[in-house]
Amino acid sequence: MSETGRAQLSALLDELEATLTRFNALLIDEEDHLVHTRIDQLATLTADKLAITQQLDQQFQAFRAFAQFSRMPLSPAHVLDEALVRFDAQLGEQWHRIRELSLVAKARNTSNGQLIDSRKQLNDRLFNELSQLRETPQLYGEDGRVRSTLGGQPFDKA
Repeated sequence: MSETGRAQLSALLDELEATLTRFNALLIDEEDHLVHTRIDQLATLTADKLAITQQLDQQFQAFRAFAQFSRMPLSPAHVLDEALVRFDAQLGEQWHRIRELSLVAKARNTSNGQLIDSRKQLNDRLFNELSQLRETPQLYGEDGRVRSTLGGQPFDKA
């Protein structure tokens, strides 16, 4: 690979590493919002998360295209790792960091998904309980008078 090719690969890896670092920071922020039930800010986080995932997808596509053009093996993963280390030890180390950041992001995203599922289950259970309460006859009528549960007739004279 030429020096120009090495510079292009280095720039691609720099972008990937920076974007994955930002993505992990966003996932930590999302987790914090989920744990502390600050749901009102999740819409903004979700939009940011979508934008970064699209950016990561484009960057990984650019990396794959570069690797294919340079005839670097993309799979199995350990073959790519070894090829990068043989080519340039620093780029190999950077690729290793990128893979680690990807694994951390995957674990965090899975964990956040489980937090969302747990919160949804709690909300569904609460909604079901509230729905059941709504179906039980009212003890007080709309006029504030006590009502019997049979026939809905008031039984007080207050």
